[in-house]
Formats: sequence, structure tokens, C-alpha cells
Amino acid sequence: MHYITVDTKMIGLLGTPLRQSVSYKLQNRVYEQAGLDYFYLPIEVSTEDRLPAVVEGIRAMNFAGFAITKPYKETILKYLDERDDLVTKMGACNTVAVRDGKLIGYNTDGIGCVRSLEVDGGLDIKGKTFFSFGAGGAARAVCFELACRGAKQIVISSASQRCEHLAEDINRLFPGLCVPVRLTDEERMYEYIRQADVLLNMSGIGMAPHLGESPMKKDRFQPHQLCYDAVYDPEKTRFLQDAEAARCRILNGLGMVIYQGLEQIKIWTGVDAPAQIMFDAVRESR
Repeated sequence: MHYITVDTKMIGLLGTPLRQSVSYKLQNRVYEQAGLDYFYLPIEVSTEDRLPAVVEGIRAMNFAGFAITKPYKETILKYLDERDDLVTKMGACNTVAVRDGKLIGYNTDGIGCVRSLEVDGGLDIKGKTFFSFGAGGAARAVCFELACRGAKQIVISSASQRCEHLAEDINRLFPGLCVPVRLTDEERMYEYIRQADVLLNMSGIGMAPHLGESPMKKDRFQPHQLCYDAVYDPEKTRFLQDAEAARCRILNGLGMVIYQGLEQIKIWTGVDAPAQIMFDAVRESR
């Protein structure tokens, strides 16, 4: 059992909902096993108007930093004192370090997802065509990272103009790489889905409060596709169940949580923690 003292460096997880999150449990196991005097706790921020007070409280307390999850990965930018180049390009942040009272923003989501696709999914990113459901903070990080790793094409879908905005942002750095498509343009959307090597569900559809839902029709999967869902609770969303039934390879978001969490630990502590500790913690928690 880890006892919190005046020397313990705190780390928060800010967002809503957080009940399904396992990231703080996994990271606390790493800190305990590695002998690091850090403690990670969830801080539910139910509405955006409460975010400034929480952030300022963290700045004034003994925090090494905090993680940001849905729906505040873009909102948090206005409260940062500094940000790295990747966050500036992406326009989204999931990791904040507190150093000398300053809030410094980073993004590890893209690194975590791509590493999971490569290591757990056996995927070579270069030359592949990707279709992303969703254009929010996580999708933004992942699509930027895929662009940097040599993806052939990235199609980004959403119900609003966010897909156009994200495609424009990426195309400024990688001309012609991204194509936006609205979910309402079903015929065009499903044509791009048919051509994709990898389908990414970055929309959050499939987790509470949208359990049992999927962003696409179950008869439109292609057997050659790798289907990835950023959700990890439930372990198999409706999207992944339908993909598996269509003989696709499937992968959930737990690997993304682990790999991006290891990057966060390095930012907050300066330590390269062994991945095996976190994988062992996942097995023990099931």
C-alpha cells in the first residue's frame, strides 16, 4: 500500500466520465514497483466551467502533472503556459507537466496508438490507407502520428465540420494526405471504408453511454482489414464484435493506454519504466 506524504508527487487524470478508466491503476502499479514516490488519482471534471478552478488548484499543489482525457484535450490548450511542437501542430494535449509553477503540454496519444498498431497488431504503417471514425482530440493525435509515420492516405469522418478542420490542419504539413467525409454522406463514406486497410474507431461510440452501438453497419467490413477501437472497456465493443464476425483482425485501446502511459511516466518522472510492470498489472486486474 502506498502512503501519501508531503513528499509524494501527485498526478491527476482530468475528464469525464472516468469510472471506466484503468490508467491510474496501471500507473500506480508502475510507481509502486519502480519505487517512485508518485500517486495518480482520477479527478472527475463534470462540466467545462469547472476546469479552470481544477487546473489552478493543481498548479498550486504538489503535482508533477496531470493527464487530460475526453472531452478536454483541446480545451486545455488555453490554460497552458508552454507546449511542445507536436501539441502546437495537433491542437490537442493529453499530458501536462507542472514545472516551476508552469503548465507544459505534450501529447502521447498518437505514439501510444501507433505503437500498439505496430507491436500488438503487427502493422507496418508506411503505405497503408486508414479510415478514422471521429475527429476529436484522440483522433487528431493519432492521425498526425500516422501522417508522420508514412501513411498513404487518411480519411477522417465526423458528423460536423471537425473532419474538414482536422484534414486541413494535417494537409498543411502533408499536402493531399487527408480526405474529410461527413457521416451523412454514407455512399462516399462506405466507398472509402471499402478501400481502407485499417479502420479506426476514435469516436467513443461503444463506451458508456453508447454501449452496444457502432459507428458503421456490420455488413460493410472487409476480411483483410485491421479494425482498431480506442475504447478498452468493454474489451470488445459492438464495432469490434462485428469486425471479428466479418473475419477482420481486431485490436482494442488497452495497448494505447499502456504505451502512451509509459511515455507520460517518462515526462512526469524522467524514468523509463519497464512496460512489463504495466502489462502484468493489466492481467492481474482482470
